[in-house]
Amino acid sequence: MGKLLRFVGMLLILCILLLGVSYAYAQPDRLLDLNYSEISVRDKLTDMLANRRLEVVLTESEVNDLLKKTLSSRAQLNEDWKLSGAQFNLKGNQWTADVTLMYKDKWPIGAQLFFTVKWEDPFLTATHTGTQIKQLTVPMDWFQLQPLQIPLNDYLPKPAGIRAVTFQDNVVRLALRRR
Repeated sequence: MGKLLRFVGMLLILCILLLGVSYAYAQPDRLLDLNYSEISVRDKLTDMLANRRLEVVLTESEVNDLLKKTLSSRAQLNEDWKLSGAQFNLKGNQWTADVTLMYKDKWPIGAQLFFTVKWEDPFLTATHTGTQIKQLTVPMDWFQLQPLQIPLNDYLPKPAGIRAVTFQDNVVRLALRRR
């Protein structure tokens, strides 16, 4: 009986240590937020007129603001998980996001989400393709975000529409047309 209690005690201590190490491993390197700024269309139109091109360039920072705005409206992923912060990095149409997830509003978890992005009028759609916590890949059936859709035409004046979208290293180019 004493050996069984000692074994159960050791197993319990091992489980507690394993949970502690797992939690420490999953801690975010930095806490992120979902604060964003609205994009100034007036400044973009001034740049467009100065360059005499029907083209608008969205910087990585501006795309970050658009995506954070989209995420903030649906930050509660399910009853246990909430997205509390994100920082996106653009690389053509393959984007990554460093995120802070909160489990049960108590424990922050740092993760990296991977997205493939495409333009299908009227939405810029970022589809979640993978998740990593540090170097560990999380199976897609454990954690999957719904596609993020940004209605880019909503940010343009009514006479303008988007003809084409080009993804470059860290910018998104919008070729415009008259509606």
